[in-house]
Formats: sequence, structure tokens, C-alpha cells
Amino acid sequence: MASVLAGPADTYDVDVVILSDFRLPGGTTSSIAEEVRAQAEAGISTALVHAAGSITNYPNPWSTHIQRILDLPGVRIASPRERIHAKVLVIRHPTVIYSTLSACEGITADHVIIVVNHAAVDAADTWHYPVEATDARVRRLFGVAPVWAPIGPVVRQTVLDQTTRVPLREKDWVNIFRISGEIRRRTGFIADRPVIGRHSRPQPGKWPATGRDILQAYPDSPRYQVEILGGAQVAEHKLGYVPSRWHVVEFGGEEPEHFLERIDFWVYMHHPDLKEAFGRAAMEALAAGCVAIMPPYMEELFGDAALYASPREVQRTVDEYYADPAKFLKQSARAQDFALAFSPEMHIRRLEELGVEAPGTPVDAEPGEVPALPGPTLLVAAQAEEDVLERALAHLRASGDRSVLRVDLTDRLGRGPDGSGPTVQLPTAAALQTDDQTWQSHLHGSLRRLLRTHRPGLVLVVGEEVPEGVLRALAWADVPGTWVRGRAGDDVAPEPRVASCFRRVMTPSQLPRAPGTAAEAPLAHHAPREGQESR
Repeated sequence: MASVLAGPADTYDVDVVILSDFRLPGGTTSSIAEEVRAQAEAGISTALVHAAGSITNYPNPWSTHIQRILDLPGVRIASPRERIHAKVLVIRHPTVIYSTLSACEGITADHVIIVVNHAAVDAADTWHYPVEATDARVRRLFGVAPVWAPIGPVVRQTVLDQTTRVPLREKDWVNIFRISGEIRRRTGFIADRPVIGRHSRPQPGKWPATGRDILQAYPDSPRYQVEILGGAQVAEHKLGYVPSRWHVVEFGGEEPEHFLERIDFWVYMHHPDLKEAFGRAAMEALAAGCVAIMPPYMEELFGDAALYASPREVQRTVDEYYADPAKFLKQSARAQDFALAFSPEMHIRRLEELGVEAPGTPVDAEPGEVPALPGPTLLVAAQAEEDVLERALAHLRASGDRSVLRVDLTDRLGRGPDGSGPTVQLPTAAALQTDDQTWQSHLHGSLRRLLRTHRPGLVLVVGEEVPEGVLRALAWADVPGTWVRGRAGDDVAPEPRVASCFRRVMTPSQLPRAPGTAAEAPLAHHAPREGQESR
């Protein structure tokens, strides 16, 4: 767990900081998640910094892609206001850093990479972000000249269409793809007719501009079976109806990996003004062995791994390959071979070029046999009233306990309370903008890592309500626990189920009212239970 204060220039709080808007639901956050997984597996520590940009103005929760990686080894959440020093800062999506109101004043890094995963200029000559102004802002914020890293040749050219006065990485920062298990080669067709499918976010730019183009690419015909993942609202608006022969699954209604297993031809036709930066959905389709049909400009991205056509040419192309199974299977295998080249190991190699060493084992791997030694007191402030919290700290000092690691559950991540000793901040569900179940799981995992690392002799929880994630972590560690309730605890009995999880339950009236006041019942470290397992 990184310190809340950055160390000297030659010491690091974390290996990699990734900064982006984690509310984005599509390729931006799914690509971040893949890179974080690769880093965790290689033993590279990661801090995730959420910076709300202008791309989405809705109070959306964090993407499920991000929520699923929060408990990975070596991964933590950091505030834009936190002082943190890293080897590499990766900023994904230039619009985020250009438009965010976050000051990011405490973040420093040896290298700053701006991953260009969105076109700077689209086909309609609309600028999505000013490259030079974005570059200048990053220099002001972080004091380092950034390197711009396009994820493919199409977005690289859009940057060059605006300016040649920013440093571009020589190699593209291509997205990585994890193929779970052994790759499954196609052996034939799915059904007795061609199965055409597509998956994308439900946005107008992701669909053809006219109803005629939509029906040419995704025919309403008994000769074809059409599968749509991502909803059909845009098509319905253009056509006035949803074709009866389409099978539509809403966005997020099915995992793409499973969806792609039941289609032969992945057809992606979109609005002519859109320029895809790389096409994560396309890579997923190629990895699944689908024969992909895309607009001609995307040949620069995927070469012979895909087929290229206009909407009116789609049915002819599908018919040609469906009539020749050997030709179809050869193209399917070519697509999968292409996808296999974009492995997580490639990402680790490019981080190593930036000075990030990969130890090869997760940084939070389970320790071996370690003697159970009485460590510090772990004080968990579960949004406690400040006066009760101060009295609990005074009680610890009066008990002779000078070694306290404070864990604050907070809605607003920041630099922590002054003069309170070492403090770790963990976000609440509100701070993460996520559901309670996801947050409790994240809290449980974070506390388990703290318990493993610091091996406290006592866990002191201060607050009227104890989150389920705290109770689960206590049960896992089997460490002595004391619960100091809020002011209401003097008048209301505690919930029996929660109270039973602690060795001791106290009310504020049992605590000293001033530092140094003798305590009626000292909070000394308890001896381990007989037969207690070392964690």
C-alpha cells in the first residue's frame, strides 16, 4: 500500500499510475482492465486515478470492467489530490485529461504516456480534442514532457492531421487481448444458414447512417440469421421498427465472449463520420474465430485478418464464404492467429522499456509460514463521528498503544487527516459510484491485504454501522476486534449479529474525553486464541 506522501525522487509509491474516466463503459475501460490484469500477474503495482472528464456528463457508476479489477494484487485506488510518485503515468483518452477539473497536483512520474485511443479529428473534420493544448496542459500538470502513444495507425494520422509538434511514440500502443484457455478453432458453421452478428455500444456513430445501409448489412431475410448485442434503438430510430428476424440482446446483457461463439460472420458497419481508433470489439471477434467484415479504411488496422466491404457488398461477401467452408475456415484461423499476437506479455515488455521491472510474482501473493507477531493496531474509521474517533485514539494512547495504522472509509479521497500517523484511505460505495455488493467485495479484499501485510494485534472499528466487508475480513483473519460505536450507541443496543463478531463492544461514554485521560477499560492487545491460525 503506497504512502499518502510521495517520497524522494528516486523512490516510488507505485510502479504505474493509470489516469482516466472510469465511468466510460466500452473499449477505454476494458483496455485499461486488461493492462492492469497483466501488471498484477507480473508483480507490477498499479494506482488507479479517476478523473471525471466531459465525455460523459451523467452520474454513471464506474465501468464493470474497472470494478472487476479492484481486488487484484497490487492494485489500489488513488485520488487526483493524492501525493504519489510513480515510474510511469499512463493517461488513457486525451479528452479526459484535457477536460477534467481535477488538479492532479500531487501526482509525479518519471515518464508520462498519453494513450491516444480516440481520433483527434473525425471524417467530418470535427476536432474531438486539441492536441497541442492537451499536450501543454499535461506538461503543466505533471512537469514532464509526455509521449503520445496512438493505439493504431488511424488515430496516429488524426493526430498528425492536427499537428506535428508533439512527440509520438514510434510503435503503436496497441491494445492487448487475453484469450482465456486454449484457443478454440472453428470446425464449421453454426447453423443451416449464415449467422451474422455485431456487438457495440448503443450509440448512433456505431451504426450506418441510413436505414437502407442498415438492412443491407444486417438483412431482414429468412436467408440469414442476425444476432445483435448492444441493443437496436439506433436502428429502430432509423428504420421505424426492429426487424422481426433479428435477435437483439441489450448492451451488457451477455458477455461478448459467449455471444461471439454463436455467430459466423462479424459484420461491423458504422456511420461514415466515425473513425475507429483500433476496434476492441473487432479484436474480440477475430479472437473468437469469426470471419469479420469491416469498412475498407480498417484494412490499415487489421490487414488480411479481416474482409472489407461497403454495406451493399456485405451479403455478397457472406454468401461467397458460406458457400466455401474451406475458405471460411482458413480466414477464421487467420483471424485468430492475428489476435494471438496481442498478448499481455507484449504490454509488460513496453513497460520494461520505461523502467518498470516485473518481478514475476503478484505483489500481494499469499505469504508462506510466518510467525504470528503482535503488530500495530489497525483502526478502521467507518465514517465515524470525529469526536468519537478522537476519543478512541486518545484511549489507545492512554493504553500505551503508540503504533496505530488508521484506515479511513471516506466519500472523498484526499491527503488524509493531518498529524494522525500513517493513514490509508479506502473509498466508500459513493466514492466509487458503484453498488453495495461490489463495494463490500472491494473493501473485504483491501482489508485482507492490509491484515496480511501488517499482521495487527488488534483491529479497532469506530462507527455506528460496520460494513459487511469489514466483518468478513475480521472473520478471515481471526484477529481480536473491538467495536467502538457512535454516539447513538449509548442509547441503543447493538445488532446482536454484528456484536458477536467482536471480542468487545464499547460505547462513547466508556472512552476518555481528553487525551491522556485514564481509560476505564484499556484497549490492550489481546493474546491470540489458542490454535489461532497465522495468516
